[in-house]
Amino acid sequence: MPLSALESALQAWLREQLPLAADVGDISFDSPDASWGTSLTRPTVNLFLFDIARAAQQSVPMPPRRDQGGLLVQERPAPCVAFSYLLSTWGGGVREEHRLLGDAVRAVLRTPTLNPGPENHELVGPVLLSMSETNDVRARELWQGLGGRLRAGLVLVAMTAVPLGRATPLATPVETVLVEVTPTDRASTRTAEKPAENPVTAEGPVMAENPVIAEGPVIVEGSVLENDAPRRYVWFGPRQPRRRGRP
Repeated sequence: MPLSALESALQAWLREQLPLAADVGDISFDSPDASWGTSLTRPTVNLFLFDIARAAQQSVPMPPRRDQGGLLVQERPAPCVAFSYLLSTWGGGVREEHRLLGDAVRAVLRTPTLNPGPENHELVGPVLLSMSETNDVRARELWQGLGGRLRAGLVLVAMTAVPLGRATPLATPVETVLVEVTPTDRASTRTAEKPAENPVTAEGPVMAENPVIAEGPVIVEGSVLENDAPRRYVWFGPRQPRRRGRP
């Protein structure tokens, strides 16, 4: 589940944006109920997750990948989900709390897109950050639900794609393609009137003597594969004739 990866990315982002080093203050995801703030001894930024909703954005296509067994698999598109956090600041007095809250507001406004690092591999794309509109959330109702007094804060909305984790195998890769030339009653073979150009291989030119040109259907055997986009491989079923000049 990318929720833990999302909160790790948010924590690292806040550490970078705010003057709140690990030896100075804390970042918490606890529920800030009536008794929670009384035990704090250091400046703290609290992110309380209170709502999870399906976002209006389109699902994100997932690229094919190899599973642990090396099989090529494909997942369904990942739906976009909006995680809403009540962000508040605690400790150090009102002036220190408001200063830290103002820095958080500025950080959200100047970071519309959060690109997680490679350590957060569960996040399949960038995280979109925004502040909720005034009429979207009533802070008074949130604080009343938590059993505490009304405090200054903001609602941070983090939207990210959530992989479904259900991969289906794709067709196995094409390893060999066999092409046969088979004479028929209506087809005949003839000897070329003049030698064809000698093909060149890694070992050098190959001399061709009396090359045979087939007239008639060409039988192609292969298998199905649609590999990494946009490359596509075409399927020919077992021993299906194809006219000369066509693949």
